[in-house]
Amino acid sequence: MATFSVDTKLFSELGELLVGRDSTALVELIKNAYDADASKVEIIGRSLGDPGKGEIIIADDGVGMDAHDFEQGFLRIAGRTKTTADRRSPWFKRRYTGEKGIGRLAAHKLARTLNVVSRKWNGKKRDELSGFDAASGVKATINWDQVEKLETLADVARSNAVQVGPLPRPEIINRRAGTRLNLSRLRKAWTRDNLNAFFEEVATLTPPALVAKPLPRNLIADQSVLSELKIRDARREAGFEISFAGELSLQELELAATPESAHWVIELDCDAGTRVLTILVSPTKTGLAETPNAEPFKLRRKLPAASTIVSFQARIFQRHYGTWPKALSGVRVYYEGFRVLPYGDTHDDWLGLDQDYRSRGKGELGRLRQYASWNLPAGSDREGLVIQGNRQFCGAVFLTRNSANDLKILVNREGFLPGDEFSFIREMTRLAIDLQNRQNSAAREEVQQARKSDRVRQQKASARSDASEPPSAFLVTSLQNEAMESLRVARSAISRGDVKTASNTLHEAEQALQSAKEVSSEAASEATMYRVLASMGLEQAAFIHEVNAIAIIAQGVAQALEAAAKSVKDQKLSRHLSAIAGEARALRERLRRNAIYLTDMTGVEGRRRRSRQDIAERLAKVLDFYQNAIKKRGIEVETNIERSLRTPPMFPAEVSAVLSNLISNAIKFAGDRGKLRATGMQQDGELVFRLENSGEAVDLRSAKKWFEPFRSSTIDIDEALGHGMGLGLTVTRSLLDEYGATIDFVKPAPHFATAIEIRIPGR
Repeated sequence: MATFSVDTKLFSELGELLVGRDSTALVELIKNAYDADASKVEIIGRSLGDPGKGEIIIADDGVGMDAHDFEQGFLRIAGRTKTTADRRSPWFKRRYTGEKGIGRLAAHKLARTLNVVSRKWNGKKRDELSGFDAASGVKATINWDQVEKLETLADVARSNAVQVGPLPRPEIINRRAGTRLNLSRLRKAWTRDNLNAFFEEVATLTPPALVAKPLPRNLIADQSVLSELKIRDARREAGFEISFAGELSLQELELAATPESAHWVIELDCDAGTRVLTILVSPTKTGLAETPNAEPFKLRRKLPAASTIVSFQARIFQRHYGTWPKALSGVRVYYEGFRVLPYGDTHDDWLGLDQDYRSRGKGELGRLRQYASWNLPAGSDREGLVIQGNRQFCGAVFLTRNSANDLKILVNREGFLPGDEFSFIREMTRLAIDLQNRQNSAAREEVQQARKSDRVRQQKASARSDASEPPSAFLVTSLQNEAMESLRVARSAISRGDVKTASNTLHEAEQALQSAKEVSSEAASEATMYRVLASMGLEQAAFIHEVNAIAIIAQGVAQALEAAAKSVKDQKLSRHLSAIAGEARALRERLRRNAIYLTDMTGVEGRRRRSRQDIAERLAKVLDFYQNAIKKRGIEVETNIERSLRTPPMFPAEVSAVLSNLISNAIKFAGDRGKLRATGMQQDGELVFRLENSGEAVDLRSAKKWFEPFRSSTIDIDEALGHGMGLGLTVTRSLLDEYGATIDFVKPAPHFATAIEIRIPGR
């Protein structure tokens, strides 16, 4: 009778087709443990760099197997044991994650030999502490090399390639149920790169606590729309713990991966039963500290009956500055509590976030325009500029088999089959992210408009104030005078019964006093920091006298050594003394130069009177001060300052402080034999000064954080430049704010890594 025959090459063909990565193979074996009602499974790696000696062990405390189960289940490819109508595990009633009965091919992909020891549950009640009691068991070995030497699968039964037998009774009595798979004679040596890739992929095999746990109390002002996350569909649950040991021990994730470090929280809850979609985007405490005007938005919408809908939940955290740890960044998809690759991988952009970030520009978000009838917040033509890439998001989309039964996993276990159901999940997730982007943009627009208004205000104050008076002090006085004049006018209006004029002028007085309060508050918030700096300045002034005294001593030592060199008859000693005298003179010159610079910075003249400062001249003094550090590092310095380029009236010490902070940073980060270029010009009525350096680049997306107080990127003390306090750029921006000027990191020219640009409006 004619029949089909199957070549043993089927195993290698199916293994490569259906199990793409090593991590995918292990995930399939872990899912088998989950389907077997295990509450914990341990993955152990030993001698992974040596295929001959290496082994991988997967041990669980599930319901186990006996010889019959092993033959009818594990040895049957594409078996039907998980395709019953209910598709649930025997004890916890979990939805089966296995779909085609091919998980055992993962064992073939990883190793040449598989040894199985399994003890089967006796069917009685499970002990909550110790698990299932065993009643029978199986011991089996599969030698895949011997299997593949045979011609067809029909020949396996007559060979010793697969050996199956009952577990001896002494190994079952008083033992707990569970399965232990030992994979030996590995297919390949696991290199460090293999291990790193494995760690990256399995670190989030199950949802990390960051997204799976309830939101910390008071993280957001609104109530979470995900009071209970549905991660798995199980009728009774004791949890499922996965641990990695030996050479597969997972590396610790980077720090700062906490909900509190996010700026925004995004939550979605879509219920196919009621057809209601709920989205919440809300700023966190951290987000409100940066943009106090940020507002939450909650959408609750019943979707049309004719449209495709899938039940799912999602929680996503967003950082505007900085990125999430690589192992957590991106939005991942979880199906029955297990991650679905490749969604959320480093090079996967299933939501199109990186693509939109690379092409971002002015304009309203197009995706939101199609939902104009949903009463969404109003858009802005600048909201496209605030789009962020995958690294700024950390989140998870949660699906269960019951809620998303129409979704089908691809045969290689990576991703879902394209279709309306998955398109709906992607579209609604991106809708929520775009809503967060819109709210974020609106809040930042207000902050930017406020800063722009402040700059205009400061520019006017700078132009009108006396040369000996700081612009902010003049501004407060002016506002107070305006308020007093308004009160005088109001008093006069009241005396003649003109209530309308009195009301209007009182409103003007209130606005003037409010503005004065804001300026005073800004100054007060910086007062503590500046008192510390001022006290350091006083100590610096005293230190200058010490520097001058040491310089005089150095000069005396040099003269004494020169005299000694002339008096000795030993020529070698004479030359040696002359060389030391030269070093003493050089030391004296360095001390003198530093004393002059410090006097210029901290002396009374530096803050006595504002005047138009020659940029080239001030820059030369600063570069001279740092000449030793520049020479020591072999840094090439190029200056291109327009002739007679001058600032608006400013205090000399302010200009020196600004240039000093920028030059010291540039030298520090240019690196040995680096390059530094300073350019200055008049452009559109503004003085534009740009400083560029080689070395490490600054990410322009998060560059604003370096202007925050105590933000220092270095922990080592530079012997030439010292160790910064993280206040240099903060103080620099504050000094420039006085004159309505701006300072920003900008895109550098070719051959440079970082560029910072100052724009000071003309008088």
